[in-house]
Amino acid sequence: MSIESGLAAHFKTPDGCSRPGVSWLVRIEHGGHTYHARVKALMANDASRATRRDESYQANATLQYLSTLLDSGWHPAQDLEHTIDVGNPPGAPMLPWWKFW
Repeated sequence: MSIESGLAAHFKTPDGCSRPGVSWLVRIEHGGHTYHARVKALMANDASRATRRDESYQANATLQYLSTLLDSGWHPAQDLEHTIDVGNPPGAPMLPWWKFW
């Protein structure tokens, strides 16, 4: 499984709001065939500035999401609309928004 491309943008959500995120195109080699899945990874409201800038972390969260789906029995030939929320990594310090230092 590998990332082929990503498009950073603001995406409309079902409630009508717009949220920043990346639409990732992922190539999946499964059972001797090659498939593609598009995953919209939206930034969680409390995502830190560092998380929002860390494209590697966002891409890895996307790959982990698809890997978990595959492990649970999903087949890449099944057409699904994939949308995930990307929050801060475990153990990331949570500073109050008003602290500048």
